[in-house]
This record gives sequence, structure tokens and C-alpha cells, in this order.
Amino acid sequence: MAWTDILNQIKAWPLKKKISLIAIIVLTISLMVGIMLWSERVDYQVLYSNLTQEDAGQVINKLKEMKVPFRVDGNAIYVPNNKVYELRLELAAQGVPQGGGVGFEIFDKTTLGVTEFVQRLNYVRALQGELARTIRQLSEVDQARVHIAIPERTIFTEKEEKPSASVVLKLKAGRVLSQGQIGGIVHLVSSSVEGLVPDHVTIIDNMGNMLSKPADGDIVADAKQRDYQKAVDKDYETKLASMLEGIVGKGKVIVRASTKVDYSQVEKTEESFDPDTIAMRNVQRTQEKSGGGSSGGIPGVLSNQPGQQPPASAPTASSTSSQKSSENINYEVSRSVSKIIQPRGEVKSVSVAVLVDGTYTKQKDKTVYRARSEEELRKYNEIVKAAIGFNKDRGDQVIVENVPFETVPEEGEKVDYMRAIISIFKYLVPLALIVLIIFFVIKPVIETLKAAPRPLPAPVESPAAKLSVEAEALAEGEMRKDAIVDAVKKDPRKASMILKEWLSE
Repeated sequence: MAWTDILNQIKAWPLKKKISLIAIIVLTISLMVGIMLWSERVDYQVLYSNLTQEDAGQVINKLKEMKVPFRVDGNAIYVPNNKVYELRLELAAQGVPQGGGVGFEIFDKTTLGVTEFVQRLNYVRALQGELARTIRQLSEVDQARVHIAIPERTIFTEKEEKPSASVVLKLKAGRVLSQGQIGGIVHLVSSSVEGLVPDHVTIIDNMGNMLSKPADGDIVADAKQRDYQKAVDKDYETKLASMLEGIVGKGKVIVRASTKVDYSQVEKTEESFDPDTIAMRNVQRTQEKSGGGSSGGIPGVLSNQPGQQPPASAPTASSTSSQKSSENINYEVSRSVSKIIQPRGEVKSVSVAVLVDGTYTKQKDKTVYRARSEEELRKYNEIVKAAIGFNKDRGDQVIVENVPFETVPEEGEKVDYMRAIISIFKYLVPLALIVLIIFFVIKPVIETLKAAPRPLPAPVESPAAKLSVEAEALAEGEMRKDAIVDAVKKDPRKASMILKEWLSE
């Protein structure tokens, strides 16, 4: 069928059918164009996210200079996925992003005519920026800002002002800093600034909570207590997990422990007596003895003068003697005095929850999960109780449950897997749509155009019209008869030859 026939056939269609054909053609072309544009669409991937305004501006300027297409969505910068890693390496080689703030690269460019005040200010800015970048390397820290106040030295006063510093931290969601990490930040800042002591460094978070204030002993003590309790819980969890994983397998046990720790320090003095044991306390003895003799001479002054001899006829006095003795012994019942100081941080109770995964077997290309038996769970329960020194009287609790674990792929594997699926669908979907359009749109239209037109039904003639036709035919026959007679008369020989040929046939 020629194109002219197709066009003539289309022209013979009614208006409604022509409009439908035009709509189908327009829709088909639109779908084809949309499929081609979608298949050639560039997939964008995150280049950097959560950048500071300064770093984001520098990255965008570099991308414009490199004439790389990019897209900004919120606080993330997107580039074509086939250029992500290459751009990161190129930007890193150029020192972008710098991590927020200005570092010591401010001194890379030498400017003439800079005053001492500007140089000093640039030094402080560079020091603040470098410290912020270093603190941001901690996995718990999202953003950090450091402010340093260095007093100006002068020779007109003997009073020396000490420098001070303050640090503002924005932590990542669900992350906290331990007291050891806070102390590390304090000493990092104090060691980086000349003359700065740790007591003059203050650290707060983005919510205004004080994280470090050395002058407040209660805050430090509370933080140490929390860190100690976390360390105790972690120690229980690590020991129990390593022990149970040796039985059920690596990654098939989840252990969580919660302890109650008593931080009060008690000092107690005890004094006890033993009535069965008697000890001598002291002994006191007293002894007294006295004696007398004769004395010559006459009482008076003359007889006592030197060189005087008593008279021979003087009478002699008689002699006397006495003796006294006493003893006092004291006894006391024995006693003992002891001073007991209970240690601070004593564990009062332990609560442990253990989740154990079941076993998996493959049957006919599918994985079947089998739960742990009651006997196995009871055995695990007894093992955990023995490991923590279970004591029901102090309120210890141990729960062991069997639950199926979900297998969660790693983030990188998940991203690669989804990217592969998207790449496959990127080519399969357009191909499927093209096939559907060919079979369900274009082919039916072509078949319709190729179909031969139906013959028009013969018109029904009325009797009068039929008689008129017959009359015309008779009249035409009479005319032909007269013409033949004239031809024979004019050329009889030719007419006879024609008759002979007719008779021979």
C-alpha cells in the first residue's frame, strides 16, 4: 500500500478517528522523548555535607572554576556520581575544604605594610582555626569553635593577666563525651597557647550545657561517677559477650548490663569486749619499815656542843622498831577497737539482658530459622549468673531470650547494591516501555492503515430506475447495430474477413 493510498484512507476517516490518531502519535513521541531524557539523566551523589558557610562557598567556587555541574540541596553539595572521588582528591590537593575557620595558611601570603596589631590578630585567628580543626577530628564532635583571649603585655604594670579560652562543641546525634575526652580537649587547648592553664579553659555544648569547669568540683565528681558506672557496665558486657560468643558463634549475642553503684564512703568504728579473757591492768605495792636506838647525854644545849663529853653517870633511853606492807592489783576485761572504711563505688546490684540468635539451615534454596531450645536458654542463664556473681538478695536480675537477628548489610555494600539496581533499571525500563509502545500503539495503528477499505454496498435501484437503464441499453444497442450495417456497406470485403475469423474461432 503506497503512502498516497494511506493518506487517502486517512482523509476518508471521520473527524473523531483522525483526532484519536493525532493524540496517539503525540503521546508516543512524548513518551519516547521522556524515556530518552530519563535514560540520559545524570545521577548525582553527595560530594560534601554539613560544611560551614565558608567551606561551602570555597567548594562551589572551585567547582565553577573546574566547570563541573553541581547541585545544592540543603547543606549538601551534589555532583555527578562518576566524578565524586576524583573531585574529592583534587579539592583536597588544593586545601579545600579547610574544615571551617582560618588556619595558619593565612600566613602563606605575605602582605607588605601589615601592622603588629594585625599580625597578632591573624595569629590568634589562625590558632583558633587550627584548634577547631583538631577538635573536630573526634568522632563524637560535629562542629567546634574556639575563642582565645590573650591579654596584651605592657611594661607599665606589674600585674600579669593570664590568657583564657572557651570552646563551643556541637556533638553528633546520640553522642556524648566522656570526662576523659573533655579533659583531653582542655589540655590540648591549654598546651597550644602560651601561658594558658587548664583552669582557664571552659567547654560548653551548643545547648549551653557546661561540660568542663574545673572550679566546680561537684560537676567533675558527677562526671567521674558516670564514667565509672559506664566502665563497669561495659566491663560486664564485654566479658559476657566474649564468653557467650564462644558458645553460640560470633555476632549471635547481644548483651546489655546495668549496674547500681553506691558512691557513698562509710567510716565505721567497732569496739568489742571479751569477758572470758581477763588481763592484769596494773599492780601497786607499798612497803614501810621503821626502827629506834639509845641516845646519851642530858638534853639541852650544852650536851650538844662539840667537844663536850657526856657524863658517865647519865642515864640511857630504850630503842623501838615498826614495819608496814600493802599491795593493790587491778584487772580488766580485754577489748578490741577496729576502724572500717567501706570503699567508694561498691556495686549494689546487677541487671543483665542477653539476646541470643537461633540457628539457620538451608533447605531447597531457602534459609530456615530454628529457635534455641529451653534447655539451651536455661544453660546460658546459669552461665551468666555464675559470671556476674548472681545474688538474689541484693536484687540482681538476669534475662536470656532467643530472638532472630536481622542481617543488616554494611552501609557501603547497601549503597553499591542500590546503585547497581538503579543502573540496571535505568536501561531496562526504557527498553520495556519502547517494546510496549511498539506492540500496543504503533503496530495497531499500522495494521489499521494497511487494512483494505471495505467495498461500498450496491445501491438498491427502484423499478423506475431499472426500466430507465434498460431503455438506455436498448437505445445504445440500436445505435451499435446501425453503425455495423454502415460499416459492412462501406467495406464488404473487410466485414466478410471478420466474419470468417469469428466462425473459425
